Amino acid sequence: MKLMWVCNMMPSAVRKAATGKEGSANWLDHVLSDLRGRGLNIRILCRGGNQRGSLDVNCSFAAFRDKVPYRYLPEVEAFFLEELEAYQPDVIHIWGTEYAHTLAMMNAAEKLGMAERCVISIQGLCSVCARHYAEGIPVEVQRQYTLHDFLKRENILGQQRVYEKRGKLEVQALQKARHVIGRTPWDFACAQILAPRAEYHFCNETLREPFYEGRWSYEGCQKHRIFASSCVYPVKGFHYLLEALAEIIQEYPDTTLAVPGKGFLKLDRNGRLHQDNYHRYLKNMAEQYGLTDKIEFLGKLSPEGMKEQYLKAHVFALPSTIENSPNSLGEAMLLGTPCVAADVGGVTTMLASCREGLTYQSTAPYMLAHCIKQVFAMEDRAEAMGRAASEHARITHDPGKNLEDLLGIYREIEDRGK
Repeated sequence: MKLMWVCNMMPSAVRKAATGKEGSANWLDHVLSDLRGRGLNIRILCRGGNQRGSLDVNCSFAAFRDKVPYRYLPEVEAFFLEELEAYQPDVIHIWGTEYAHTLAMMNAAEKLGMAERCVISIQGLCSVCARHYAEGIPVEVQRQYTLHDFLKRENILGQQRVYEKRGKLEVQALQKARHVIGRTPWDFACAQILAPRAEYHFCNETLREPFYEGRWSYEGCQKHRIFASSCVYPVKGFHYLLEALAEIIQEYPDTTLAVPGKGFLKLDRNGRLHQDNYHRYLKNMAEQYGLTDKIEFLGKLSPEGMKEQYLKAHVFALPSTIENSPNSLGEAMLLGTPCVAADVGGVTTMLASCREGLTYQSTAPYMLAHCIKQVFAMEDRAEAMGRAASEHARITHDPGKNLEDLLGIYREIEDRGK
């Protein structure tokens, strides 16, 4: 089988071959590693520069430039046309809908009569996420600008409009799709609306390798430490988590909150000039609620660093306003870290509430606070909940089963194309 991948990121093996740099591992690496042992011929097209090369005799790559996710570039479509004609793939797997190149590939494949060979994996859906982007943030805050926002010509509302622009291209691509891959009732429902011509194929995700080893324990964790995976964008709901933290410290005053990324609380003049309005809003919230000494910023974390933080935390919190099947939740579950997650998108497909973790209404930070306090009160009894979550996650994210399911989808598409 001749398989073509279209990726919105460089797999680590490709990055190293193309640039000599290791790069941060991502979940695609695990899938690619497993596929390369199955005798396929694989051609990887990914966002980058203009690098070309090979990983081995059966796996080659070429990069293309696609910096602005909502801008359709005819030259990217031309690049895909050239690649398709030269490689003649049996199956074309497009990972994600969030970039304009997904539509460019669908257009190129359609022109060459290869649309039936294309399958699009649904990751997030910009057209849907845009509706939930700024939930919980006052409208007057959404409209404000910092100098950083003014120079970049986007505040919170502007970022939401970017999602909407990306969503329009996403919808066009999905309307052309004959096959999509999903894994939750949420993305199935969205596919029914956005990709009415497409056959839906089920396949769970395989996560990054380090998270399949290790086990959280109550004895080994730092008591009353909350870990969240991101505070970068409003859609990750960190503002809700700060509101919840203000309630939690009334009962557990030693509670701390750790999150990857750069700090936004104690900034010098240059830092303030480069701060966007969302992080200024978070800073103001933290000061208002007396949380400035409760938050630890961890910088950029490797997979091993993330794993260390999951194991160190007393609870993992996912306060997002929308998700499909968040990898961070899957990673925490694999390790058995007690999880509290907003009931959005496909979250409850991954996590059975009460038995494997706790879920709450996403727009109710007081319930987020209540659930985290419940985990704290469980003490060592939270280990049983974590074990149940880990058992479920090892089924959902089973690399062997997911590889066989993916290969089965490829074979079905290949057979239909003959």
